[in-house]
Amino acid sequence: MATLKPELFRAYDVRGAYPGAFDSTFAQRLAGRVAQWLKAGTIVIGRDSRASSDELAYACIDGAVYAGANVIDVGVISTPQFYWAIRSLGAVGGIMVTASHNALTDNGFKVIATRGENLEVVGGAVLRQVFDSPAYEGTSKGSVTYQSISDGYGAAVSYAAGWKGGTELALAVDGPDAVRSVLARCGPIAPDARVGVRFDTDGDRVAFFDEGVQIPADFIFLLLAEQLKLSPLVFDLRFSRVVRTRLTGRSVPFTISKVGRLAITEAMHKTHAAFGGELSGHYYWREFGGMESPEFTTLRAYQLLQKSGRTLSELVAPYRTLYKSEEISIPVRDQKHANAIIEKLAQHYREATQDRTDGLTVEFEEWWFNIRPSNTEALVRLVVEADKKDLLDHVVGEVQGLAG
Repeated sequence: MATLKPELFRAYDVRGAYPGAFDSTFAQRLAGRVAQWLKAGTIVIGRDSRASSDELAYACIDGAVYAGANVIDVGVISTPQFYWAIRSLGAVGGIMVTASHNALTDNGFKVIATRGENLEVVGGAVLRQVFDSPAYEGTSKGSVTYQSISDGYGAAVSYAAGWKGGTELALAVDGPDAVRSVLARCGPIAPDARVGVRFDTDGDRVAFFDEGVQIPADFIFLLLAEQLKLSPLVFDLRFSRVVRTRLTGRSVPFTISKVGRLAITEAMHKTHAAFGGELSGHYYWREFGGMESPEFTTLRAYQLLQKSGRTLSELVAPYRTLYKSEEISIPVRDQKHANAIIEKLAQHYREATQDRTDGLTVEFEEWWFNIRPSNTEALVRLVVEADKKDLLDHVVGEVQGLAG
């Protein structure tokens, strides 16, 4: 087995270069220990379309079966389809072989446990403990069966959205086949449409475009929340002040969360939220157990467009009252370096209102920023918002200079 680097076990999954950071023996052992931890019930194993994912998925199946689990192999699917499979098949949990949005030279594992009616994201710290636990001592092996879940998931998405089949989707869709096939079941896809949607490699994030211009994820979230009258809500602390102001004005209850699936889903379950979102394009729904369903998100947004007769840009135009940066990535050597940058900024802006919920948030009346260590890469990520464009540019330059 390859020597394990500490950063392999991330905040909410396992992820690294493959081969290099780990090997197939690691995958086999991880799956076996996870199966033991889940009491060797029915476990779902899926994978994304990376070239290395089949090999790792088969290693996971071997490890889980040897530990006594009854494995359901759901093949190449998206991560949200994997979540749905766990719930619909009554599994005690599952393992998804994927490195999400990381480069195709990486791979990894997302582990989910069923806790009552909810799905629990198993974070890297727990997975390290599980991985290091003693080996299975029993003699009874499990089994493996294959099951396709695409039709069932597609039907669930359509039903939840109240979608009438056969209607052409005027969407330019860019994403994995597992996602495209689900949307295609809802109706023919028109590739030359004004509105575009782009999904990441494992299909759990979606970005919306109008004539090639991306619409900010917090605006999509606010549009859906307002038009569909969703409540209560959960969203990450990088969302625009516009979101908080408009929701507060309408007395809509909301919770501001740390960034990341682990934090968002915990807040969703705790508050029984109807809808959750992240600036990175993750949208979480009560209808899908508090987990993502980007196909459902796409259909709901598309329904709003059809009903309004307006463009996506026109629908979000009232939200464009402030100036916000893109998420800016700043390379760091390690966690110690990231912490040093954050403390330097905290000292420099010591007269501001500060919050340490996730990294550092600095707030003045006319502008604010958040800077936080990435959960998946050797980076700190910066988001800045201001009342005026020249002020935004000044703050971005100043913070980047101090962080450099």
